[in-house]
Amino acid sequence: MVNICGHLRNKRRITGFYDDSVPLLINCCGKQIFQTQDYFLKRENGRLDYQLIYIYKGAGHFCIDGEWKKLASGSIVLFRPSVPQFYSYYAQDKPEVYWIHFTGNQCEQILERYAVGTCYIGENFSVKLLFQYIITELQLKKPYYEDVILENFYILLAKIHRSFDQTLHHSENDFSLDRLIREINSKYMENWTVASMADFCKLSESYFSHTFKQRMGVPPMQFLNNLRMEKAKEFLTANSMSVATVARLVGYEDPLYFSRVFRKCTGVAPHKFYQSIADANTPEWFFDRE
Repeated sequence: MVNICGHLRNKRRITGFYDDSVPLLINCCGKQIFQTQDYFLKRENGRLDYQLIYIYKGAGHFCIDGEWKKLASGSIVLFRPSVPQFYSYYAQDKPEVYWIHFTGNQCEQILERYAVGTCYIGENFSVKLLFQYIITELQLKKPYYEDVILENFYILLAKIHRSFDQTLHHSENDFSLDRLIREINSKYMENWTVASMADFCKLSESYFSHTFKQRMGVPPMQFLNNLRMEKAKEFLTANSMSVATVARLVGYEDPLYFSRVFRKCTGVAPHKFYQSIADANTPEWFFDRE
């Protein structure tokens, strides 16, 4: 059996630690691999803190609501304080398991916010890495390690929620849309059309447009235009460029058309936007000079 863990305190208690003086506190985090030996745990009164378990590989056997269940790799199990804990791991299943104990006066609100509970998320390598990172921080205790741990725990909860949501609404189009959005963000100046975006995702135009709007909240071309306008504002703010130059940099060959689009999106013409930024950044003494 491999048992690697990190603890907040030097003193350890089987019943865990309860602390209602802070919103959230990570007590300990660990990793267990069962290769040759079975493992059985029985806590009739549970623990004082919360426990989140992730079965990354193999399987685990848990008594949930009075019924024993075999949970496959990719399963998440949440135990709340004082809830009886009965579970076991068998070496023949070759389980690799990650766990974390936490406490605080806002744990329920945090769990509700991320909608995290006992569920299935699949074998997620990024979730595994977050557990490992928290373990290392608890072991080394470098400056501000508690802040780093909390930040990564929030990311962990967000990743669990995302993974669970993907298992419920899995679509082969998700990966294509992810690739397209990254591509547009880096190549927003290119001559994109709805047809070229749909072709990039290998989808029909009508289905692509519907799926894109459902995912991003706006139609594809509006998303592109909004992105281009944000880039144009950055160029106008940071550089003394002509409107024609800025237009070309964000993908518009016709400066007049760019100006119309910019005004429609921002409410002001490009040159007036630049002037307002310039005036705002000019010290008052400059205008008082004779």
